[in-house]
Amino acid sequence: MTCEPIKDRQKVKEMKEVLQRGQNGFRNRLFFEFALATALRVSDILSLQKKDIDSGHVRLKTKKTGVYKYIQLNPIVLQMLNLHLESLKDQDLIFDFGRIMAWKIIKDAADYVGIKNISTHSTRKTAAWHFYYESGKDIRKTMQLLGHKKTEETRVYLQITEDEVNNQLSRMYI
Repeated sequence: MTCEPIKDRQKVKEMKEVLQRGQNGFRNRLFFEFALATALRVSDILSLQKKDIDSGHVRLKTKKTGVYKYIQLNPIVLQMLNLHLESLKDQDLIFDFGRIMAWKIIKDAADYVGIKNISTHSTRKTAAWHFYYESGKDIRKTMQLLGHKKTEETRVYLQITEDEVNNQLSRMYI
């Protein structure tokens, strides 16, 4: 089964609370918060160094597409990130762990709060889903956020079905 976005804000909140616990709680929660705040792929997040953070923005060349991105961080995540960055050198990785650990961090917290069909990519899908709805269901802005060229790619992320589109269309009268 494919991974899904976490559509329920309460479940997102519960995930954050669970991630905060334990020896690496702050780091784990920051990883989740950062992933949600940037909608980046995990491979890009795990390759970021301290020097890639510039005046409240993330600067990177994405691994999959080679596109340069300059992403503004929200103030809450930036504050958390700055605390984490204090002890790092410019060349240090922001998150010094691999994909398997990233998956385990997300999966364990999701299991604890009862979320199924989740992977590290769910953070990207979750960010996209909430962005889409907070932008007034602006598919173009959501495509831009994700770097997608086709609306179908984005609809797959959002899990918007043809039936949902047709249902909405059938209710529309101009």
